[in-house]
Amino acid sequence: MKMNTFYKYVYIFAICCVVGFSVETLWCFIRHGYIESRKSLVYGPLSVAYGMGGVLLTAVLSKFSQAPMWKVFVIAFLVGTVAEYICSLGQEIVFGSVAWDYSHLPLNINGRVCLLYSIFWGVLGVGWVKLILPLSDKLMNIMPTTLNHILVWAFVIFFIFDAGLSAAAALRMNERKENKPPSNRIEVYLDEHFDDERMRKIYANSKDVE
Repeated sequence: MKMNTFYKYVYIFAICCVVGFSVETLWCFIRHGYIESRKSLVYGPLSVAYGMGGVLLTAVLSKFSQAPMWKVFVIAFLVGTVAEYICSLGQEIVFGSVAWDYSHLPLNINGRVCLLYSIFWGVLGVGWVKLILPLSDKLMNIMPTTLNHILVWAFVIFFIFDAGLSAAAALRMNERKENKPPSNRIEVYLDEHFDDERMRKIYANSKDVE
């Protein structure tokens, strides 16, 4: 039986979040020789930007499964570039920080996107629509419906909790930088359990924007 679209996108989001986190962590180890946190949330091993990218590529490119590869490449190139720019800009506006900076690479736009990584998006899009999506559809559709419901809703509940707590902890960290004392029990809890040292370890790759 064909999987409900909502469940399909939740699976894609979750898997891409975990894969993105794993790839970023491995790349850091290969490049620098040490393990450093590359997750987006305080608890789960999730890189939300990759999850959003997976969902966006699926939503857009699923309509072009039979299109020539060059057309898929161009669409993925543009979609990935726009999504990456928006993610970077959104993080800066909301939290006053950025998780990546391409200023040192040629043909970049405000350090948020660059030609090299846009090409990666294009190549990923081709592989995504021609290889990964058909295979993932087959695998997800053979799973029992009840199990799908349990896994999806368990992840949704956990993600909402983790995302809410992560946002609160990040915003409270910004308040501490301004020497604002805690004003309620929640902020006291955040100061005790998500102090600056712990937050810097969780978001080791994040840089403040002046």
